[in-house]
Amino acid sequence: MVQSINKNADECLIFFNPMSSDSRFWTTNIPRELLERFEVIFYEYPGYNRPFIKLENFKELARFIDKEVLENIHKPIHLVGYSYGGLLVQHLLNLNRHNIKSAVLIACANRILARDKELLSVLKKVSDVDMYLFCRVLSLFSHGYEDFNKNPLIGLQKFSNLKLSIPDKVPIIQQMNHIIRTARIEIQKQPTRTMLIYGSEDRMIDMDTLDSLHEYLENLSFKKLTGEAHIIDPAKMFHHIHQFLKEEEYAI
Repeated sequence: MVQSINKNADECLIFFNPMSSDSRFWTTNIPRELLERFEVIFYEYPGYNRPFIKLENFKELARFIDKEVLENIHKPIHLVGYSYGGLLVQHLLNLNRHNIKSAVLIACANRILARDKELLSVLKKVSDVDMYLFCRVLSLFSHGYEDFNKNPLIGLQKFSNLKLSIPDKVPIIQQMNHIIRTARIEIQKQPTRTMLIYGSEDRMIDMDTLDSLHEYLENLSFKKLTGEAHIIDPAKMFHHIHQFLKEEEYAI
């Protein structure tokens, strides 16, 4: 399913969700200014609020999205991807569509470390046993200590949201397999204006992975958010997305 808002806008802004999330991840907090300025598209992955389609890896998913969405857009496109969605956006950049104007990567790098693959392998086993337990464990790794101290029911909330968007665990397992099968994303060297937003407490990002992005993206900037973990405060996240796109509006 593709949700599109403000179709008559001159430019298009497309959001790609984190793993095991649907578009409510964005729609709950998106600023009105973005909805008014852009045609905004919230993309639901296969199996989330739509039929499941078997896709073996990120390249297949990127080609599927290119045919389903991107090739039908003839205006400038801005891509925003969070975690799993950020890995996907890097594959979309490799498609070399001339009208991709900028990209925002959030909480992701361009290679998957062994420790993260091990974590995902464990999560796959947990999902076979108990989806509620899967959501609790994933929340523990994704959120910072303060988030849990303020709201110890984060895992239950995620489980409740997930049950509203998928009929079973199959779409999540497909997403985990996509990440596990990824070693390093060889982005074709390009000048696309790109920003990476990440939290200082994000366990999934280190300096080596950040440095490697510079090998491929010639016009890359970083925004490190002190005290934030893998799941970043939505207000801070959207503030920096908005500022980046505002600067893009006046870029030559």
